[in-house]
Amino acid sequence: MNNYLKNFLIIFFTVILALLVAEGLSRLFFDPIDFLKPKTVSDEVLRYKIEPNSGAHDSWGFRNKSVPETADIVAVGDSHTYGISATASNSWPNTLGRISGKETYNLSLGGYGPVEYLYLMEEKALKLNPELIIVGFYLGNDLKDSLTAVYTVPIWEDLRNAEIASVLEDKKDDKRTNTNNISDWFAAHSVLYRIVSSSFIGDSLRQSRRIKKGEDVLMLDAADYGIHTGFTPDSRLKGLDLSNSEVREGLRLTLEFFNKMNQLAKEKVIDFLVVIIPTKESVFSEFILTSDELSNSEKLKRLIENEDVVNKVVKAYFKDHGIAYVDVLEKLREAAGREQIYPNNFGGHSNKNGYRIIANSINQYLKSDNSQ
Repeated sequence: MNNYLKNFLIIFFTVILALLVAEGLSRLFFDPIDFLKPKTVSDEVLRYKIEPNSGAHDSWGFRNKSVPETADIVAVGDSHTYGISATASNSWPNTLGRISGKETYNLSLGGYGPVEYLYLMEEKALKLNPELIIVGFYLGNDLKDSLTAVYTVPIWEDLRNAEIASVLEDKKDDKRTNTNNISDWFAAHSVLYRIVSSSFIGDSLRQSRRIKKGEDVLMLDAADYGIHTGFTPDSRLKGLDLSNSEVREGLRLTLEFFNKMNQLAKEKVIDFLVVIIPTKESVFSEFILTSDELSNSEKLKRLIENEDVVNKVVKAYFKDHGIAYVDVLEKLREAAGREQIYPNNFGGHSNKNGYRIIANSINQYLKSDNSQ
């Protein structure tokens, strides 16, 4: 028995030592900010935020090495500006900073929308004295996020529609704060764990869970173009279906908040630009509509049609109210058949190639605007 115990302890401590060495090596070769899961906490206005210095994020709780005294450009947005599916250095704000030579600060977090964008402009972005504030406007869920924020956060109560408010009276907001289970602890403290859980294996497990819950995950295979990727029309339709009064209310609020942002920038003599970021489904719409497997999907058709209407309404409003914008849809569509710009799974976020295209589109606009 003593020999068995001795052998067990030797094996146990050898495994622990090997894991510690592997963790140390992981931190040498991989940036912790790209892997450690930051801790989120509740906030009275933002609903939730990242705890400062958590998960290698900066002292404001955002995905940067540090908070600079000043920045030429401040980018505000949700997960598509934060840079999900890419390293922090390959998010579009950081890529834009490299190609433009401008000091750029990323003030973004997944789940935020136009309500939070305005608040962050007022409370954080202006402190950096930027020349330009760019807001990443994701069509897929920003309308829904505007609705959620206005109808759950007391300070926005005056903006509510009484009829919509009565329907949403019992609506509960997911504040996205952390749970306290063992997987969350490892995600927050181990780069090695996150490398494994963020890999193809982790993506496959998450996709399987969605399917088991009854959500449609539709796959597109276009071998001639090297395309193999998935779509989640159920999730996207919830945020874009204009037959839903809540989505229409979200659109109204979204436009109102963008107008407030533009007015604030004018008051502070700061340039303001909105980047309209499309859904993955719209980027691949031509492939979807000619696919034998997907062309009959009513959900995908409705999603693409509704997004097209929202896109036109938004751009007409922006033109009428003097709000500068860049729509990156066509640039992403052009690239979709040439290179991989999204992961080969259900994920709706661009990879580093997609973010590069967004950054280049913005940089080209800024160059042409400055030359006029």
